[in-house]
Amino acid sequence: MTMVQQGEPYGADGLFDGLWPDVEAELPQAALAEIADRAAAADRDGTPALESLQLLRELDWPGRPVPEKFRGGGAGLVRCCALQRALGAADPGLAVAVNMHLFSVGLMVEHWQRRTDTSWLLLEAIATQRRLLASAFAEPNLGGSTTRSTLRARRVNKGWRVSGTKRPCSLAAEADLVCLHMQTDGEEPGTDTVRVALLPTDAPGLSVVTDWNALGMRGSASNTLVLEDCFVPDDLVFYSAPAGAEDDDVFAAGTIWFALTATACYLGLAQSALRHATGLMGRLRISHLGSTRAELPSYQAAVGDHIADLLTLEAACADVARRLESGAAPEQLLGTALAVKQQAVRTVPALVGALAESCGGASYSRALPLERLWRDAQAVRFHPPTPVATRQYLARRAFGLPATLDLDETAPGLRVPRPQP
Repeated sequence: MTMVQQGEPYGADGLFDGLWPDVEAELPQAALAEIADRAAAADRDGTPALESLQLLRELDWPGRPVPEKFRGGGAGLVRCCALQRALGAADPGLAVAVNMHLFSVGLMVEHWQRRTDTSWLLLEAIATQRRLLASAFAEPNLGGSTTRSTLRARRVNKGWRVSGTKRPCSLAAEADLVCLHMQTDGEEPGTDTVRVALLPTDAPGLSVVTDWNALGMRGSASNTLVLEDCFVPDDLVFYSAPAGAEDDDVFAAGTIWFALTATACYLGLAQSALRHATGLMGRLRISHLGSTRAELPSYQAAVGDHIADLLTLEAACADVARRLESGAAPEQLLGTALAVKQQAVRTVPALVGALAESCGGASYSRALPLERLWRDAQAVRFHPPTPVATRQYLARRAFGLPATLDLDETAPGLRVPRPQP
């Protein structure tokens, strides 16, 4: 059985202690070990471990971010990140899959806290009925944008009709509900609106194409969700904002939730890779030197800088999460949270690659977990907002220019008007 240590995940020196709260009460070590034991089979088969999903339901996972007054677990962003970090160490594919649930519920909580409308009814239903959500925001041909949708919804009596494709959509076939966004036309050019809604996954017009066959994160069940003349009732639309607008407080808070909880999944993956590599390098000996690889300064040097980068990333992720939870304006934290996610794109694959190289050819074998973890680590590059769009956004913000997460090479709408001579 693969044991997942939480108190001292990387060794007796407690190098990473104190950065995150203990989540043993919500995710017991025995449950994490059970989940970890199924991870290799989920990767091999390219399907999620349904027993692990059921175990998370039994542990009241679906309602963890829901406020206690609505019969949820009341976990804020910091605790949710800690939970995702622990789960990512056990099964990264499962962690990424259920992170879409966690982020969607977090978005709903942020919306309710700022709007105090009837969306609490949806939150209470998720918590009490242990409903799992699929998050359908990614779409082909969006370039990683999160503030627009290629799905055009038309107004009908008491709701909207929408057709289109969401891909990839984790847990599309396994979830009870789907959280999706769509775009509605405004009366004037540039006045389109993005609307976010919850639908049951068995709603008429919704179907799933099982086509997930990726290099890594194979157990995340990130298939294609197809909408064909699907009806979205008004009372299931819980949020709307101007298309392309990023100064909305709910949008900013939701983006921060995703950026940090997704990063936490990969921090858990890095934790697992480091643990496996530590054990392997402590056994692999260089015979003519009479030492294990872990004891040799050359191998320590190959890994040490990557550990420094990982510690920095962990500290930054935890700090930004605490700032949002303490009441900081999400609009002010958005750039920092995106920068944390951008650092994860470089830090985690680089660390896992360095660990695999230090372990030598053994790490290339499918018989050991490092090969799977290396493949899983590559997926961090593809979560929206994508690195290309994020780079542009952060640079324009740094230069004092109008910025958007919509990738725009010519940027006619972003140019700063210059006074005429």
